Amino acid sequence: MKIKIYQEKGHHLPHIHIDYGRQQHAASYAIETGERIEGNLPRKYDNDVSNWLEQNRDKVLEIWQSLQAGMPHEPLLAGLAGDV
Repeated sequence: MKIKIYQEKGHHLPHIHIDYGRQQHAASYAIETGERIEGNLPRKYDNDVSNWLEQNRDKVLEIWQSLQAGMPHEPLLAGLAGDV
């Protein structure tokens, strides 16, 4: 599983994208709630993603906001905890 965040004009809901295996954008999850927004990632991973977001919510939200503002986000990545 790979977690991605993009600079997306017009997207007002802070969210992450999940790549799973060879599948790009297998699912999207709201950062603030950890709930799946859309996608076809196997449901057994929902708790893993939600728990990881719970542990890292403040930092992930900060990264999302930095990307949307066009600010550097790389230094923020080191503060993320654990694997999904």
